[in-house]
Amino acid sequence: MKSQINLSNSLNRTYFASAIVALFFIISISGIIFPALTEWSARIANRNYNGEGLIEYIEAVCWLCSSIIFFLIFLRYIRSNGWNLKAFWLVGFSLFSFVCFGEELSWGQHVFHFETTEVVQEYNKQNEYNVHNLNICKICGIPEDDHRCNYLRNFNIILNPLFYLICGIVWFVIPVMKKIGIFVRNKLISTLPSPSLSTAIFCGVNLTVYLLVDKLFFDIGEILELALALVGLMTPLDILFKEDLSSRNDAILKGVV
Repeated sequence: MKSQINLSNSLNRTYFASAIVALFFIISISGIIFPALTEWSARIANRNYNGEGLIEYIEAVCWLCSSIIFFLIFLRYIRSNGWNLKAFWLVGFSLFSFVCFGEELSWGQHVFHFETTEVVQEYNKQNEYNVHNLNICKICGIPEDDHRCNYLRNFNIILNPLFYLICGIVWFVIPVMKKIGIFVRNKLISTLPSPSLSTAIFCGVNLTVYLLVDKLFFDIGEILELALALVGLMTPLDILFKEDLSSRNDAILKGVV
């Protein structure tokens, strides 16, 4: 019964997340198919839009909530179990989510609209307070005609694939492998808090669709980032609901005994 309730909650979250991603995908391609909707689509889905679309604010909220929930799980866990590998994973995920939150909003600049300093304007491709758009060529003094500047002129060219890869490994590959019995004896990986199987599959499907559509048809990087932000939020929720069900079940068993 406990596993069935947890599976039902996880599936409901996955269905809801899928509906959100599908909605923004439709909004995004509507601007391509119908010229009259181009500007509206850009403002909502942040396609070729020089500013913040609604989609990025949703991503930021997801990452902030993820960071808070992971930290609350960490506090509750460490009170009962002390410091161990799982505790480090939990606080690490909390910090990771908080950094994603800050980068989405350029650490508050998109909300409070404070001015960018001359130094940031010189070394940041988008003239904003964030790391992912740094011009590494200028920082390292590499000449603009150097072939390395094709990749280092905007740090995002490197960080985005790395971000997708890390999320794919942590939230899709490892959970699936653990489910089929691989790596279960590896202490580092077995203690890694993983999402439910439905959340992991949701992550894997979105990564696969991105690789196919983005490379063959048109840019859907922002849609993938929305999906990963939703996975980032669903993962601690999966962990939290599973632990709560376990706690209630243990309490019932103690009461019976």
